[in-house]
Amino acid sequence: MNYQERSGNGILIKIIAAAAGLVAGFVICRIAFISFTMPDASMEPNLKKDDLVIIMRHVTPRKGDIILFKNPAEPGRVLVRRIAAVEGETVEIRDRTFRVNNGTYEFPWKTKSRDRRVFPMNFTFRDNMPAVKIGRGSYFVLSDDLDRGFDSRSFGPIPEDLVIGRMIYKR
Repeated sequence: MNYQERSGNGILIKIIAAAAGLVAGFVICRIAFISFTMPDASMEPNLKKDDLVIIMRHVTPRKGDIILFKNPAEPGRVLVRRIAAVEGETVEIRDRTFRVNNGTYEFPWKTKSRDRRVFPMNFTFRDNMPAVKIGRGSYFVLSDDLDRGFDSRSFGPIPEDLVIGRMIYKR
């Protein structure tokens, strides 16, 4: 075998390896990541309508993480919300004050709330909600817009098997 044949084979091997690497990279990205465009303003002020978010699949989310999950009230739809409480914690809302384990909880993230009316519990759980203990493998999720969100105040804690992934990037 002469030099030209050997160098030609080397170039072909490099091209095949590069192509295989690109295909493997695309496959891994499709398995590990999802891009999602915010459909509404329920996560304002932190995420706005039409913001692009990148969701990482197959991770265990923590309190404070923004997650993408299957909507428990509407099969086939997904929601983006923030984890406000995790298993073992007790959540309660009294006169618009969010309480965890019998103590007032100050959100370490920005929230939005302009409506100062306080609705009674028999009308909605938005402003007053009885104590709920979060069960094993479940999360209590909230919208960052506390006035308009459809979240665990409406449908209860979500089981971890509904979680698709957590947000790692927004644009």
